[in-house]
Amino acid sequence: MTSTLWLTTDQLCTHLAISRTTLFAIRRSGLLKDGRHLVAKNPLSSRSHLLWHLQRCELALGRIN
Repeated sequence: MTSTLWLTTDQLCTHLAISRTTLFAIRRSGLLKDGRHLVAKNPLSSRSHLLWHLQRCELALGRIN
């Protein structure tokens, strides 16, 4: 397990063993919320890379207790 709380999209997908398409479908479904589960790496950019909170995402997806 990684010791970093905030991961890039690719790192989170690798950790969860899911595709980017699946991750973004889960986000669109409303299960993962902006500001709680993910934040923009550069909030001033409209097309910023995202950072994902590992533990919050795992909890939302039922991966940890």
